[in-house]
Amino acid sequence: MTSKITAKKGRHTIRDIAQMAGVSRSTVSLAINDSPKINADTKKKITDLIDKVGYRPNQTARNLVRRSTETICVVLPQISHVVSNAYFSESLSGILDVATEQGYHLLVKEASAEFKEGRQALKLFRQGLMDGVLVVGALTNDKYISELAAAGCPVVLVNSTLPGVDYVISDNETAAFKAVEHLHKLGHRRIAHIRGSEFVTGALDRTAGYLKALDAFGLPKLDNYLAQGYFDKQSGFDATKWLLTAPERPTAIFTTNDMMALGAIEAIRAAGLRVPEDIAIFGGDNIQLAPYVSPALSTLEQPMDQIAQAACQRLLNRMTGEPVGKPPVIHLDLVIRESCGAKLGARG
Repeated sequence: MTSKITAKKGRHTIRDIAQMAGVSRSTVSLAINDSPKINADTKKKITDLIDKVGYRPNQTARNLVRRSTETICVVLPQISHVVSNAYFSESLSGILDVATEQGYHLLVKEASAEFKEGRQALKLFRQGLMDGVLVVGALTNDKYISELAAAGCPVVLVNSTLPGVDYVISDNETAAFKAVEHLHKLGHRRIAHIRGSEFVTGALDRTAGYLKALDAFGLPKLDNYLAQGYFDKQSGFDATKWLLTAPERPTAIFTTNDMMALGAIEAIRAAGLRVPEDIAIFGGDNIQLAPYVSPALSTLEQPMDQIAQAACQRLLNRMTGEPVGKPPVIHLDLVIRESCGAKLGARG
């Protein structure tokens, strides 16, 4: 009986799941809703089976039973980032603008190991505590997101991508290419790069754009011109100290984001060098502080509030059955300020 049900074509029903698990339909329903009324082993057996066969509860039928919660779950890497990192504060602000205007509430969650491994987002959805999820700062190895989307929960990623999951993203590769192109036009040939985490789509795309530009303009592609950073100021400082030890010191540094650029400026000054006279700096997301540092930071205009607004509207459309079309890719402009300096000509 089990093999026949597993091999059937089309959607599985709750009756199928109950038969395969050897339990009643009400027990399956309790497991889906993470009820404490059934023991953990039975619950795990049922949820594992649901994932294995790709069962998705009939949302139309469920909505007849439960009203929309009018709640969106927003997942951030760390709640503290909302205060310490403009990328996340601007994202949350954009989401809040759209959600509030359309009568939705936000449930903000931190993507801790417990949250991911405990599949808490899936539980919230199955319990009817939220209607959809926006993920800001998703990692390429975040399996819980793909599982959530596969379970029928509307999910949209803010400025990142994962296979099989909807998204709104910046054209990071093209933007990085243009940043390096600008530095090259100023006469720089030894251009270094401080990259971000290998698990962040946007960071990977920016590094790809940097490397593509080096090839396009015949610039040296050296291992000691590619430093690892982690989006914060301290990692930008440490990465720049390492870059300055290269046999031929770079004359320009392109950083994945602005916080690392600020750390780079401090490291250059600590080494007794000047920005931009000795080393030009180009940042990555035009945070509010960028025009006010000295020298004012050249960077990429990445309107995270607008990107997040577009992602939130896309999620709401998915939740209400509206057409969404092809995922949008947001163009980023260069913002040229003093940290690049004037055209200096090729440096020896």
